[in-house]
Amino acid sequence: MKKVTIFMIIFLFGFILFDGISVPNVWAQKTIKVGIPNSLTGRHSPFGQHMKRAFDLALDEINAAGGVKGRLIEWVHVDDQSKPETALTAAQKLIEDQEIILLTGEYSSSNTYPICALAEKQKMPFMVSTAAADNITQSGWKYIFRLAQPAAEFDTGLQEFLLKVVKPKNMVILHENTLFGTSTAKAMKKWADDNKVNVLIYEAYEAGLVDFKPLLFKVKAANPEVVYAISYLMDATLIARQMKEIDINPKMFAGSAAGYSIPEFLEGAGDSAEYVYASTMWERTVPFPGAKEFDEKYRKKYNVTPPYHAAQAYASAYVCWDVLKRAKELTREGVREALVTTNLMTIYGPVTFKSYGDFKQQTQLPTLVLQVQKKKFEVVWPTSAATGKYIFPVPKWSERK
Repeated sequence: MKKVTIFMIIFLFGFILFDGISVPNVWAQKTIKVGIPNSLTGRHSPFGQHMKRAFDLALDEINAAGGVKGRLIEWVHVDDQSKPETALTAAQKLIEDQEIILLTGEYSSSNTYPICALAEKQKMPFMVSTAAADNITQSGWKYIFRLAQPAAEFDTGLQEFLLKVVKPKNMVILHENTLFGTSTAKAMKKWADDNKVNVLIYEAYEAGLVDFKPLLFKVKAANPEVVYAISYLMDATLIARQMKEIDINPKMFAGSAAGYSIPEFLEGAGDSAEYVYASTMWERTVPFPGAKEFDEKYRKKYNVTPPYHAAQAYASAYVCWDVLKRAKELTREGVREALVTTNLMTIYGPVTFKSYGDFKQQTQLPTLVLQVQKKKFEVVWPTSAATGKYIFPVPKWSERK
């Protein structure tokens, strides 16, 4: 029996060599796996689905270009169901798979932060694509990197617009009580205080609230020049609709990206979305190579306009490719070392992971301002990237056609 077994091993080995394929090359055909936790179902799924589409679009291009030294890259998508506890379980499964040497993706900060803590503990490199809460890159972690701007810098373009164009004396700040909402609101409050803008109301609300009218009646009574809100999609849609219903007429209503900056907001809010301003991290008009082409490819394949979340995912995919090609060893530690020295121009801008202020291994890029005009988004600030002229102050509801 032993002789038969030995004979079979020799035969199979000889067959492989006869066929012109060495054993190491057979092994080399295994894919290089990258784990992508993301919100594919649940309340954050509109964002997560945009990200998945962009990741998959990029993967087709990357593998068509030869992958990494002849090996294809494989995305391992897992659904966090838009829940922090599910996100942690999903990430644990990815980390336990020894063939996965890098994590990327994730949308919600509340889902992302616990994954970061786990990835750091397990020495798994994790390049966060979209989640923006400041503490993600303020915790001193060695294995966590972020491509997206932090929440504290989400509104740099909007703040410049407020200073140079709006020049408000007062404003209201409303935010959902999540990591992202709290971080972003805190940054805007500091900006307002620094620039002597009186914050009449600074209030958190329960994410997923159904009726915003009690809160909005307080806003109406305050009669602010500017209403600024941080919300995910469903909340953003309801706030816009209910502001119209109770006839709140600030000179400017602005949302901090997120739910106010994606095509689904235009559909859900309808004519209530008209003239709403929103921060955004990216648009097809940015002066980065391939941005316009990505927009066209995405529209053609998926029949929808890509929001900045899709651009972040697409850029993340190409950073992953670059890192895997540069890694001295295709191990988790080798990937982490390659991430540290990243310097890549993407459709999202130049990606380098640097430390500044309280941030560590963080990309730093400017932001833009959108305004809804005639049922579509126009970039209105900065003027160098503008696709339309801003309308300010916005007309009262009673004055609109």
